[in-house]
Amino acid sequence: MALMNTYEYSVVPENIDFKGQMTVPSICGHIINAIGQNIRKEGFGIDVMASSNRSWILLRSAFEIDQRPSLYDRLFVTVWPVLGSGLTYYRCVRITDGNGNELGRGTTEWCMIDISTRRPYFPEVNPDADVKGFTLPCSNPRRIRDFSPEIVDVRKVGYSECDFNGHLNNTRYVELIFDLLPEDLINTDSPIRLDINFKKEVRRGEDVSFGLKRQNRDECLFIARSSEQTLCSASVALRS
Repeated sequence: MALMNTYEYSVVPENIDFKGQMTVPSICGHIINAIGQNIRKEGFGIDVMASSNRSWILLRSAFEIDQRPSLYDRLFVTVWPVLGSGLTYYRCVRITDGNGNELGRGTTEWCMIDISTRRPYFPEVNPDADVKGFTLPCSNPRRIRDFSPEIVDVRKVGYSECDFNGHLNNTRYVELIFDLLPEDLINTDSPIRLDINFKKEVRRGEDVSFGLKRQNRDECLFIARSSEQTLCSASVALRS
Protein backbone atom coordinates (compact mmCIF):
# COMPACT_ATOMS: atom_id res chain seq x y z
CA MET A 1 0.00 0.00 0.00
CA ALA A 2 1.40 3.39 -1.02
CA LEU A 3 1.31 5.86 1.88
CA MET A 4 1.81 8.90 -0.37
CA ASN A 5 -0.87 9.44 -3.01
CA THR A 6 -1.85 12.26 -5.36
CA TYR A 7 -5.39 13.31 -6.26
CA GLU A 8 -6.35 15.45 -9.25
CA TYR A 9 -9.01 18.18 -9.24
CA SER A 10 -10.26 20.78 -11.71
CA VAL A 11 -11.25 24.33 -10.81
CA VAL A 12 -14.95 24.64 -11.70
CA PRO A 13 -17.03 27.86 -11.78
CA GLU A 14 -18.42 27.42 -8.24
CA ASN A 15 -14.83 27.32 -6.91
CA ILE A 16 -13.77 30.79 -8.08
CA ASP A 17 -14.31 34.29 -6.72
CA PHE A 18 -14.85 37.69 -8.38
CA LYS A 19 -11.17 37.79 -9.35
CA GLY A 20 -11.46 34.55 -11.28
CA GLN A 21 -9.23 32.68 -8.82
CA MET A 22 -10.02 29.63 -6.74
CA THR A 23 -11.19 30.63 -3.27
CA VAL A 24 -9.18 29.61 -0.21
CA PRO A 25 -12.23 27.79 1.26
CA SER A 26 -12.49 25.73 -1.96
CA ILE A 27 -8.78 24.88 -1.82
CA CYS A 28 -9.13 23.79 1.81
CA GLY A 29 -12.18 21.72 0.89
CA HIS A 30 -10.17 19.83 -1.75
CA ILE A 31 -7.39 19.29 0.79
CA ILE A 32 -9.77 17.69 3.29
CA ASN A 33 -11.34 15.63 0.50
CA ALA A 34 -7.93 14.31 -0.59
CA ILE A 35 -6.97 13.48 3.00
CA GLY A 36 -10.23 11.57 3.39
CA GLN A 37 -9.50 9.57 0.24
CA ASN A 38 -5.99 8.79 1.43
CA ILE A 39 -7.14 7.68 4.90
CA ARG A 40 -9.62 5.35 3.19
CA LYS A 41 -6.80 3.82 1.12
CA GLU A 42 -4.98 3.20 4.41
CA GLY A 43 -7.98 1.17 5.57
CA PHE A 44 -9.33 3.72 8.05
CA GLY A 45 -12.06 5.46 6.03
CA ILE A 46 -15.10 6.95 7.72
CA ASP A 47 -17.24 3.99 6.60
CA VAL A 48 -14.90 1.48 8.23
CA MET A 49 -14.57 3.61 11.34
CA ALA A 50 -18.34 4.08 11.68
CA SER A 51 -18.91 0.31 11.58
CA SER A 52 -16.80 0.11 14.75
CA ASN A 53 -18.46 3.17 16.35
CA ARG A 54 -15.34 5.26 15.77
CA SER A 55 -14.70 8.52 13.96
CA TRP A 56 -11.92 10.90 12.97
CA ILE A 57 -11.84 14.36 14.54
CA LEU A 58 -9.76 17.22 13.11
CA LEU A 59 -7.98 19.02 15.95
CA ARG A 60 -5.79 21.59 14.24
CA SER A 61 -4.71 22.55 10.75
CA ALA A 62 -2.25 24.89 9.05
CA PHE A 63 -2.52 25.77 5.37
CA GLU A 64 -0.06 27.90 3.40
CA ILE A 65 -1.39 29.14 0.06
CA ASP A 66 1.21 30.74 -2.22
CA GLN A 67 -0.87 31.03 -5.38
CA ARG A 68 -4.49 30.34 -6.30
CA PRO A 69 -5.32 28.60 -9.58
CA SER A 70 -7.86 29.96 -12.07
CA LEU A 71 -10.97 28.59 -13.76
CA TYR A 72 -10.54 25.10 -15.28
CA ASP A 73 -6.93 24.84 -14.13
CA ARG A 74 -5.87 21.44 -12.88
CA LEU A 75 -4.48 21.07 -9.40
CA PHE A 76 -2.98 18.08 -7.65
CA VAL A 77 -3.09 17.38 -3.91
CA THR A 78 -0.44 14.97 -2.66
CA VAL A 79 -1.16 13.46 0.77
CA TRP A 80 1.11 11.56 3.16
CA PRO A 81 1.19 10.64 6.88
CA VAL A 82 3.76 11.88 9.40
CA LEU A 83 4.29 10.16 12.73
CA GLY A 84 2.24 11.83 15.47
CA SER A 85 2.37 11.78 19.25
CA GLY A 86 0.45 8.55 19.85
CA LEU A 87 -2.78 10.39 20.55
CA THR A 88 -2.73 12.40 17.33
CA TYR A 89 -2.12 11.59 13.68
CA TYR A 90 -0.68 13.97 11.09
CA ARG A 91 -1.83 14.03 7.49
CA CYS A 92 0.13 16.44 5.31
CA VAL A 93 -0.41 17.81 1.83
CA ARG A 94 1.35 19.57 -1.00
CA ILE A 95 -0.60 21.32 -3.77
CA THR A 96 0.84 21.63 -7.27
CA ASP A 97 -0.44 22.82 -10.64
CA GLY A 98 -0.45 20.97 -13.97
CA ASN A 99 3.21 21.87 -14.54
CA GLY A 100 4.36 20.62 -11.15
CA ASN A 101 4.74 24.09 -9.63
CA GLU A 102 4.03 24.17 -5.91
CA LEU A 103 0.97 26.27 -5.02
CA GLY A 104 0.76 25.53 -1.30
CA ARG A 105 1.07 23.02 1.49
CA GLY A 106 -0.56 22.01 4.74
CA THR A 107 -0.33 20.09 7.99
CA THR A 108 -3.42 18.64 9.67
CA GLU A 109 -3.63 16.99 13.09
CA TRP A 110 -6.32 14.37 13.84
CA CYS A 111 -7.41 11.99 16.56
CA MET A 112 -9.71 8.98 16.67
CA ILE A 113 -12.68 9.02 19.03
CA ASP A 114 -15.38 6.68 20.26
CA ILE A 115 -18.62 8.06 18.80
CA SER A 116 -20.68 7.20 21.90
CA THR A 117 -18.37 8.65 24.55
CA ARG A 118 -16.63 11.29 22.35
CA ARG A 119 -13.38 10.24 24.04
CA PRO A 120 -10.07 9.51 22.27
CA TYR A 121 -9.71 5.95 21.02
CA PHE A 122 -6.44 4.05 20.59
CA PRO A 123 -6.80 1.47 17.79
CA GLU A 124 -5.34 -2.02 17.98
CA VAL A 125 -3.60 -1.37 14.67
CA ASN A 126 -1.72 1.94 14.47
CA PRO A 127 -2.45 3.70 11.14
CA ASP A 128 1.06 5.18 11.26
CA ALA A 129 2.93 1.98 12.13
CA ASP A 130 4.82 1.95 8.82
CA VAL A 131 5.52 5.69 8.53
CA LYS A 132 9.22 6.29 7.89
CA GLY A 133 11.06 9.26 6.51
CA PHE A 134 8.04 11.51 5.92
CA THR A 135 8.27 15.07 7.28
CA LEU A 136 5.96 18.05 7.78
CA PRO A 137 5.83 20.45 4.79
CA CYS A 138 5.27 23.48 7.05
CA SER A 139 5.38 24.25 10.76
CA ASN A 140 2.81 22.74 13.13
CA PRO A 141 -0.55 24.49 13.45
CA ARG A 142 -0.13 27.23 16.03
CA ARG A 143 -2.32 27.34 19.11
CA ILE A 144 -4.57 30.39 19.25
CA ARG A 145 -5.78 31.71 22.58
CA ASP A 146 -9.25 33.11 23.18
CA PHE A 147 -9.71 36.84 22.64
CA SER A 148 -12.43 39.50 22.57
CA PRO A 149 -13.50 40.11 18.95
CA GLU A 150 -14.14 43.56 17.45
CA ILE A 151 -16.72 42.36 14.89
CA VAL A 152 -19.42 39.80 15.81
CA ASP A 153 -22.00 38.01 13.71
CA VAL A 154 -24.58 35.53 15.09
CA ARG A 155 -26.35 32.84 13.12
CA LYS A 156 -28.04 29.46 13.52
CA VAL A 157 -26.26 26.37 12.22
CA GLY A 158 -28.20 25.05 9.22
CA TYR A 159 -28.65 21.64 7.63
CA SER A 160 -26.36 22.34 4.65
CA GLU A 161 -23.52 23.41 6.95
CA CYS A 162 -23.28 20.08 8.81
CA ASP A 163 -21.13 17.01 8.18
CA PHE A 164 -21.86 13.28 8.44
CA ASN A 165 -21.67 13.53 12.25
CA GLY A 166 -24.41 16.18 12.31
CA HIS A 167 -21.94 18.85 13.43
CA LEU A 168 -20.91 22.11 11.78
CA ASN A 169 -18.51 21.08 9.03
CA ASN A 170 -14.86 22.00 9.52
CA THR A 171 -14.61 23.37 5.97
CA ARG A 172 -17.60 25.62 6.69
CA TYR A 173 -15.51 27.44 9.30
CA VAL A 174 -13.09 28.49 6.57
CA GLU A 175 -15.97 30.02 4.61
CA LEU A 176 -17.17 31.85 7.72
CA ILE A 177 -13.68 33.21 8.36
CA PHE A 178 -13.43 34.62 4.83
CA ASP A 179 -16.95 36.06 5.06
CA LEU A 180 -15.72 38.29 7.91
CA LEU A 181 -12.27 39.25 6.61
CA PRO A 182 -11.63 42.88 5.62
CA GLU A 183 -11.39 43.66 1.92
CA ASP A 184 -7.61 44.14 1.87
CA LEU A 185 -7.05 40.56 3.03
CA ILE A 186 -9.73 39.22 0.68
CA ASN A 187 -8.22 41.03 -2.33
CA THR A 188 -4.57 40.29 -1.61
CA ASP A 189 -2.38 38.36 -4.02
CA SER A 190 0.18 37.78 -1.27
CA PRO A 191 0.79 34.28 0.08
CA ILE A 192 -1.26 33.57 3.20
CA ARG A 193 -1.15 31.18 6.13
CA LEU A 194 -4.32 29.93 7.79
CA ASP A 195 -4.10 28.29 11.23
CA ILE A 196 -7.25 26.75 12.73
CA ASN A 197 -7.88 25.18 16.16
CA PHE A 198 -11.03 23.06 16.51
CA LYS A 199 -12.04 22.85 20.16
CA LYS A 200 -15.68 21.76 20.42
CA GLU A 201 -18.39 20.49 18.11
CA VAL A 202 -21.73 22.22 17.59
CA ARG A 203 -24.93 20.70 16.21
CA ARG A 204 -27.52 21.82 13.68
CA GLY A 205 -30.01 24.36 15.05
CA GLU A 206 -27.67 25.86 17.65
CA ASP A 207 -26.83 29.57 17.68
CA VAL A 208 -23.18 30.44 17.13
CA SER A 209 -21.41 33.79 17.36
CA PHE A 210 -18.52 34.42 14.97
CA GLY A 211 -16.02 37.15 15.76
CA LEU A 212 -13.03 38.83 14.15
CA LYS A 213 -10.20 40.96 15.48
CA ARG A 214 -7.53 42.79 13.49
CA GLN A 215 -4.32 41.71 15.20
CA ASN A 216 -2.10 43.90 13.02
CA ARG A 217 -1.87 45.03 9.39
CA ASP A 218 -1.00 41.52 8.20
CA GLU A 219 -3.13 39.32 10.45
CA CYS A 220 -6.72 38.78 11.60
CA LEU A 221 -7.94 36.47 14.36
CA PHE A 222 -11.24 34.58 14.20
CA ILE A 223 -13.26 32.95 16.99
CA ALA A 224 -16.54 31.01 17.10
CA ARG A 225 -18.48 30.52 20.34
CA SER A 226 -21.68 28.84 21.48
CA SER A 227 -23.08 29.03 25.03
CA GLU A 228 -19.90 30.78 26.19
CA GLN A 229 -17.73 27.90 24.94
CA THR A 230 -15.13 28.35 22.22
CA LEU A 231 -15.76 26.11 19.23
CA CYS A 232 -13.00 27.24 16.91
CA SER A 233 -10.27 29.86 16.75
CA ALA A 234 -8.14 30.79 13.76
CA SER A 235 -5.56 33.15 12.31
CA VAL A 236 -5.25 34.42 8.74
CA ALA A 237 -1.86 36.04 8.13
CA LEU A 238 -0.02 37.37 5.12
CA ARG A 239 3.33 35.74 4.39
CA SER A 240 6.24 37.55 2.78
